[in-house]
Amino acid sequence: MRGICQLIYKLRIPVAVVLLWGLSVAPYAMAGPADSAVEAVSAPVVSQIVITVDDSWGKARELTQMASELMVIRKGEPFSTERMEQSIAALKLCRRFQQIDVDSRDENGQMVLTVHLKPFQYIKDVRIHGKYPLFEKQILNAMTIYAGDVYDPDELNRPETLIAELYRRQGFIDPQIQVKAQQDSRDGQYEVDVYISGKDYLSLDSVQFQGNQTFSAGRLKMKMSIWRRGLRPWSAGRFIEDRLVADVKQLIQFYRQKGYAEVQIESRVESGPDSHQIRVLVTVNEGPLYRVNFSGNRQFWPRTLKKDLVLFDEGNRNNAGVRKSIRNIKERYQRAGYLDVRVTPKEEAVKEKGRTLRSVRFDIEEGPRSFVGTIQIEGNTAIDTEKIRKQMLTRLPGVFSNGIFDPQVLGEDLDAIRSLYRSSGFSDVTVVPTLQWTEDRTRVDIVVNIDERVQTRMSSVSITGLTAVPEADAYGVIKLVKGEPFRSYMVKSDENSLSALVSEQGYPHVAVKGRVSVTEDRLAARVEYQVNEGPRVNMGRTWFSGNFRTQERILENEIKLKDGEPFSLTRMLDSQRAVRNLNCMDSVRFKAIGLKEGDDTVNLVARVEEKKPYSIEFGGGYQSDKGIFAHGRAADRNLFGNNLDAWIGGETSQTGYRYDLSVSEPRLFGTRTSAGFSLYSERSAPFNLDFETLTYGGALNFGRAWPPHVNTGLNFRFEEREQKPDESADAAVDSDSDEQYEKRQVFTVTPSIRYDSRDSFVRPKKGIYSSLSVDVSKGIESEIDDFTRSRLDIRLYWSPFQRLTFAWLNRGGYIEPFGGSDQVPDDQLFYLGGTQDVRGFKENMLRVDSEGSSLGGRVSIAESLEARIDLGKNFEFTLFCDAGTVSDQFSDITAETIRSSVGLGLRYITPIGAMGFLYSVKLDRQENESAGRLHFSIGYTF
Repeated sequence: MRGICQLIYKLRIPVAVVLLWGLSVAPYAMAGPADSAVEAVSAPVVSQIVITVDDSWGKARELTQMASELMVIRKGEPFSTERMEQSIAALKLCRRFQQIDVDSRDENGQMVLTVHLKPFQYIKDVRIHGKYPLFEKQILNAMTIYAGDVYDPDELNRPETLIAELYRRQGFIDPQIQVKAQQDSRDGQYEVDVYISGKDYLSLDSVQFQGNQTFSAGRLKMKMSIWRRGLRPWSAGRFIEDRLVADVKQLIQFYRQKGYAEVQIESRVESGPDSHQIRVLVTVNEGPLYRVNFSGNRQFWPRTLKKDLVLFDEGNRNNAGVRKSIRNIKERYQRAGYLDVRVTPKEEAVKEKGRTLRSVRFDIEEGPRSFVGTIQIEGNTAIDTEKIRKQMLTRLPGVFSNGIFDPQVLGEDLDAIRSLYRSSGFSDVTVVPTLQWTEDRTRVDIVVNIDERVQTRMSSVSITGLTAVPEADAYGVIKLVKGEPFRSYMVKSDENSLSALVSEQGYPHVAVKGRVSVTEDRLAARVEYQVNEGPRVNMGRTWFSGNFRTQERILENEIKLKDGEPFSLTRMLDSQRAVRNLNCMDSVRFKAIGLKEGDDTVNLVARVEEKKPYSIEFGGGYQSDKGIFAHGRAADRNLFGNNLDAWIGGETSQTGYRYDLSVSEPRLFGTRTSAGFSLYSERSAPFNLDFETLTYGGALNFGRAWPPHVNTGLNFRFEEREQKPDESADAAVDSDSDEQYEKRQVFTVTPSIRYDSRDSFVRPKKGIYSSLSVDVSKGIESEIDDFTRSRLDIRLYWSPFQRLTFAWLNRGGYIEPFGGSDQVPDDQLFYLGGTQDVRGFKENMLRVDSEGSSLGGRVSIAESLEARIDLGKNFEFTLFCDAGTVSDQFSDITAETIRSSVGLGLRYITPIGAMGFLYSVKLDRQENESAGRLHFSIGYTF
């Protein structure tokens, strides 16, 4: 009765219905026999469940079906308070209904339940107005609401407070934040607008120092970002307190590196000339200047031991830096075999030129250096001595080992030997070392005493309680098998393997317990894996919310679990990952309703947050290989809600223009193959060539990524090309080349493969990039476009030191005509020279004719090597050498046809890539050629 009373309160079931039910069962309650007592407590049967949804936006049918499938209580079952509560809990968990009311009525002694639901409305978009100078992402991250979140009018005040606090931390005095929500009359969802105003800010009037004796205020100011930013006209000196805190830490580090290990620096902010200005007062207590030297060190150079000093990095408060440095020096010596090393600090404070000088000398008594004399293994019979030795890092002196004795390494060796024995079934093995030292402690003989005791082998393995999978499959995943050595640590591994195997068959609540029985003589072990499969669980429906633009079929294609299939945790996680990886998704959260409750059906509720679909980009500048340029692009990453990436863009420069219209499908037919279609128009007039090319065409390409680093592609292009002689060129055209100046239709198929293991696309420091592509070109009406063009690109990146990266490029190409013509149009040939390949030469002018005009070729080889040195502050210095050749045949390539150059440059690394100036000098300068050339580039050449 207590449960019924709770249900009356929670579900508001009419009291009359409950009384009628009570009266109907009262006569049975007074009966004496046990059978009558069972009937007395029986509940009425639920004859009907009516679900009503208060919705006027066209979602009632979908929400009704969703609620029906989520409810645990079913028509035709006896009414249960517990199952009714579970149903309400499931409806709450799905976060689709803000109000849930349950009523009931009696019909002929049976119960009719009516569930009234009022759905949540959602936030479909969040728009930020007046965000400058912050980025929209910063503001969205500070807010507690997001697109796809449930709309709650009481929550709109919180973002105002959080955004205001964000702007205050950025130096703004009194930011005014207003959050407004408006309901869209088409679907009932809400659009939230955030208006940001009142962005007066604090500016830095001055920075003043006191207490600094060694370094001038001007030098210290240069170390402070708040002062440097004040010099930039576009920043107007906006003061941000967090930057001041960071600047103080930077100053402390600067002083420590200069030898002031006890420096203390504090800052104070004061009002400036007006309410919008502040002054910063920095107080410096330099402390003594430390001078550190070493004595008695014969094994290591002083510069090596200085690497162990921490007082110039962490300071020396309460002499902690000196103590930690001593500990580090001792560890270095002990690893080198000096086990009895002693390090004693001798300190002396003197006055020099009006300042305190603290001299610290580390006196080192190295003591004897200990080497391994002999290593003996005793007591082993089951495992070969040589196999045991291979487990040890402690070695005798020899060609590949210095034979130094390190007790810590020996301890690790003993653990490795114990692990070796335990993996062979010797669970009670003992491994004890005996050390025999010479009198001067320069040599130690090691005896490893092994007491193997008893080897335990598996006598039998059994699995009980298993019905979900064939026994053969179950025995196939466990590692402990009959006849093999018994390894106790493998029992847990086998439990996990069996659990995973059974769980994937729709038994997520499975529990496996391994019970081990060992004989008295410990010669044999028997393991019984007891499987409690738990209830079988099937997959129900997957319901999505937050996909205001994306069509549900796109999301459903990524779900690896279908309705009615056995529920799998692994496939559920794979589905979540697949939805998150969609180009149009920003975040995804899955809830498995019914899993925790132990229901026989689990429904997934997926809340997604879509990326903003639209973007517009503009840019421009100057680059040596194309001159002044400007480009723009407008894109929709989720065209028509189909996860299609569509964009239109173009670029114009001194070397021509190009316009593109492109649509790509990242999941063709629900597979991992991508497909794209594009239309383009291009005018290409590269520098120093005596022709230009007009191209109109379309392309269809397919791609597939093969984790972890391989991509393959297949591209089809149909183009109409028109090659025109330059107006300044000689009007007379060789009759043999007349055909290439006519309009040509060309069909090209290009298979390609790419391997890319670089650690960064923007600034690679290690890894390999290689690509191979082959153009199979066929002219529709002309044979001069009948050829195959192969291109190979290999790049290697290696960083032997943190601030040094070597980059190597080898690029080659070869054109082979087929059919009746041996001619290849000029606009299809290879050209070298310039910013992108062999620097020091004008663009496309590596190979020239007798009159100084550029020549192309069917064979192209280019190679470059760069040393990139990180200077800090996002600057990079580079040294490079380039070489290359262009010819008509491989046989034409000689030492004389290979041109080369060397150079240097300075780059600035931006978030989107490097930009910089490079100057290169020709190594084999010829008559009438310039000595070298200056190049400006955006992005790395390779």
